[in-house]
Amino acid sequence: MKAHVRAAAAAIALAHTLGRRVARVREYETSASCRISVSVRGRIVSGYDHGRHCYVTGALPHLYHHGERSHLMLQPKGFGIFGGFDHDTSCHFLVKVTGSEAHIFDDKEDTYFAYSV
Repeated sequence: MKAHVRAAAAAIALAHTLGRRVARVREYETSASCRISVSVRGRIVSGYDHGRHCYVTGALPHLYHHGERSHLMLQPKGFGIFGGFDHDTSCHFLVKVTGSEAHIFDDKEDTYFAYSV
């Protein structure tokens, strides 16, 4: 998965689980901050990545990353767990939200990434 797509998935999972708008996420490993505004109302996702100047929209689980021109699946499984698939890189991933943190296991990278709001 590309780093900015992973950050978008983390922001969407956090917004959905927390029930509020997310304005930015921070990746722990690189200390990078990604300005992505995301709100989730029911299943409807409305997001904008200010760094990449593109939208991420759709209805869970079917999302579209306008910057990559690619589909993204993010399926809520309950209790802050999401299964996902990035069509651009043919990559499965898993998101677990705990408090204000999202942990993503990226199958292609075979590693975990941590984000916070």
